[in-house]
Amino acid sequence: MVWAGLRKPNEPVRFVGFKRARPRESALRYIDCHNVIALTETEVVNHSVHGISSLLGLTFALGGTIVNTLMVTFVVPIWCRLTRLESRL
Repeated sequence: MVWAGLRKPNEPVRFVGFKRARPRESALRYIDCHNVIALTETEVVNHSVHGISSLLGLTFALGGTIVNTLMVTFVVPIWCRLTRLESRL
């Protein structure tokens, strides 16, 4: 859910009136620069939501761990590089 929400956060901010704010780029830069902290934060949220006391909750948390690791390790750096390339054009 957090990753889906990170895709388009600029539109509501611009709708409110902050034309120059870029929360998506700021969040992506933070995640790209602080991989370990971002992964730890997402895992804390993941395990606190799904819990570790039941097997089903642990299975959901393991799936979330895989998704979070892929996002922080591969997808966010690609997004950052594409954003940099797009701003150069």
